[in-house]
Amino acid sequence: MEKATEPEESMATENRQNSVTSMTRIISHLQEHCPDLGNVRHLYEAVVSKYDGVHATFDDGHTSMVLTTYDYLGLLGDERLNDAAKEAVDFFGTGCFGSRVLGGSLDLHRQLEQELAAWADREDAMVLSSGFMTNYTVLAAMAGPGAWVLADELNHISIDEGCQAAKNAGATVHVYRHNDVGHVAELLRQAPPEATKIVVSDGIFGMEGDLLDLPGLSELCRRHDALLFVDEAHSLGVIGPNGGGVQDYYGLPGTVDLVMGTLSKAIPASGGFVAGSQELIAALRLGARGYMFSGASSPMSAAAGLAALRVIQQEGAERRSLLERNTKHLRRRLEAAGLHPEDVPGPITPLILGEDHIALEVARLCQERGVFVLSMVPPAVAPGTSGLRLNPTAAHSPQNIDFACDVIIEAVRAATGRAED
Repeated sequence: MEKATEPEESMATENRQNSVTSMTRIISHLQEHCPDLGNVRHLYEAVVSKYDGVHATFDDGHTSMVLTTYDYLGLLGDERLNDAAKEAVDFFGTGCFGSRVLGGSLDLHRQLEQELAAWADREDAMVLSSGFMTNYTVLAAMAGPGAWVLADELNHISIDEGCQAAKNAGATVHVYRHNDVGHVAELLRQAPPEATKIVVSDGIFGMEGDLLDLPGLSELCRRHDALLFVDEAHSLGVIGPNGGGVQDYYGLPGTVDLVMGTLSKAIPASGGFVAGSQELIAALRLGARGYMFSGASSPMSAAAGLAALRVIQQEGAERRSLLERNTKHLRRRLEAAGLHPEDVPGPITPLILGEDHIALEVARLCQERGVFVLSMVPPAVAPGTSGLRLNPTAAHSPQNIDFACDVIIEAVRAATGRAED
């Protein structure tokens, strides 16, 4: 083999140095956008080796009661869902052989979409591979050049990213003050009459737990010919007399033009969906790139989602009653200890503690003492509002809630030096 010349060796060395420099810069750029978790970073992305619906066993062998799950109705691990997923694997295999438009659509997908549409009180639905992808894809597809998109400042990051994609495509994006209908009205009055107008909001805001002002927003959208797009990830199946989400809660059926939901919360599978008019969903199937060019969701996920939806239709009222019982019990116990959790309609229970280091220390102490909770710190929440986001489920017993409250109360006192009341 011919030996490299000195200039070639010098060039190779320079290329390696440039590569290292670029890699270092990329890592630094990523770290700038990461929360400062100090010495408790190991608390996040904990590896679970076993889960029974209430308790998780982690890879280091310890077991904790889980109070962070999105499994609001306690269906994760239900044998009916498991059996449906196993049957789908036996029949279809573990995956699909293409995107939905290139041969990857199964009859399971269409059954799921039809029943999701009925659940959301819409004509049709479209299932995508994740909730994040759903928001991103749909907003990017709907908002072209000249469109005006108005988004709540506390929306989920997937909506923010979808708005950015819409902006890159030529849309004008405005962020309005949280739940400020007056601000929305002001922005809609500024929009050109010929502009496509889209107002997008979470139904239940994931960090704060509060609801959008649907009566105000829906009235504004009708008056200004704006499409109302609501992310019901935390609300469908969970709130409202019939578990129908924010429209059901407010008694305003049909006021949301496009409903988004996930298949990873009240429905414990994976994926996301949008439900709307038949004409709009048909247009999205060929106009939304994240749908056209992503592999279809697995047969197991579709089957588990369909089974979960059917169980919810039968048992939803009872499960929501248990969820409400546990949520109220949790809040009463914490309030009695002087901790003042947020009192919001859904099960998400924010417990604001203030400074980042206090929230992180409380989470560490809770995990050490057998309750798996995590702290919410910037950029997930505003500076000075760090704390815990507690999610009881229908699967918890009152004794589980009492144990969790005892641990949380003691951890807060230890982290803050607060004396017992």
